[in-house]
Amino acid sequence: LNPATIAVPAATVFDAPAAAALASRLVEGTLAAGRERSPLLGRPLTGLPLDAAAAGAGRAAPVAPFAPVDDREVDLLLQSLTLRQRIGQRFITWLPGDRFGVGIRQIVVDATPAGFILYPWNVRSAAEVRRLTDSLAFLTSVVTPGIGPLIAADQEGGRVQTFRSGDFAPLPSAAAMARAGSPDSIRSTAYATALGLRSVGVTMNFAPVLDLHPVADDSIIGDRSYGGDAEAVVPVVAPYLSGMADAGVIATAKHFPGHGVTTVDSHGRLPVVATTLEELRGSHLVPFAEAVRLGVPAVMTGHLLFESIDPLYPATLSDVFLRQVLRDELGFTGVVVTDGLEMAALADNFGLEETLLRLFRNDVDLILLYSRYDVVELVGLVEQLVRRGAITEDDVDRGVRRVLALKLRYGLAAVR
Repeated sequence: LNPATIAVPAATVFDAPAAAALASRLVEGTLAAGRERSPLLGRPLTGLPLDAAAAGAGRAAPVAPFAPVDDREVDLLLQSLTLRQRIGQRFITWLPGDRFGVGIRQIVVDATPAGFILYPWNVRSAAEVRRLTDSLAFLTSVVTPGIGPLIAADQEGGRVQTFRSGDFAPLPSAAAMARAGSPDSIRSTAYATALGLRSVGVTMNFAPVLDLHPVADDSIIGDRSYGGDAEAVVPVVAPYLSGMADAGVIATAKHFPGHGVTTVDSHGRLPVVATTLEELRGSHLVPFAEAVRLGVPAVMTGHLLFESIDPLYPATLSDVFLRQVLRDELGFTGVVVTDGLEMAALADNFGLEETLLRLFRNDVDLILLYSRYDVVELVGLVEQLVRRGAITEDDVDRGVRRVLALKLRYGLAAVR
């Protein structure tokens, strides 16, 4: 597949027929060229039935792209890892450049992270990205046999796109898709996006944005949102998840429990909001509840402090949100991933050790590093906390089990 041959109209209004055509062309090119190197693309995938008869009462049925994971396989993979390697499986880390070099080799060998996130500075061309991701996958499989890496990106569309120039076709913003997109066009666009990601070795997308925001502006959420109320956003969830699942890419609903309650950018400071839990249940939590019902494989947390719900900790560190709301009330059993650990909302208000303690104890499964922290150092710090008894091996392993199950489900791990 040569993404340079794919043209998408660079219009502010989403062209639904163009999205369908783009999906068709991506399918044709990727399936012809990529089956051998991307085994998932050749597997039968079951998406989300959108017809009312299949879904019942007009609701989409839960996504089930692959067979259920056998717990015995998870156990065997877990037993193959040392304590340090298991700790590494709780991190997704950034990469310092666009080529595979000694520094990246050291990260894989010394930290064995669960995966890597790509940013625009890692991208020069589709071919270069593919070489980088292939190298990451190969070395990871050597260091941890049978367990490959997650390769993630922020490919939302609009102003948040890891791949946005040169070989890569531009994608419309969520707001543009919502204005003109039918469920079929949203599904087609998500499918096209996912196939494009798979063609360069990316297996996890930090999208869709399920935050509610009424104005499609350039604030922290703004036009990244599909709408200002649950009635507008919920219909997007099923087709988007279906498109991602059908191409074998892990979708990640974000930013739980809803960053649209504020225009304060958590990259720069901690947003403090007065929204109550009842207000969240009636609005901002609704799209996330729908995503959980449909079987979304991953949820990303937002660094927001809800002073009437948990006055001490933002959602990413709060047992109220992580355990009581997300796990218990909504019933989410998948992988929880943080927004960037370096963001000022956390880094300026909480010590690193306290942050790590709360993340491991409260069942946050993947800790995202995106610019400053050294994953090798953080893995070493967590290892020290385990040796001291501040974090238990069970705290470590609960998250590792969910990460390994996710990898097994998406063909990124296998028992040998």
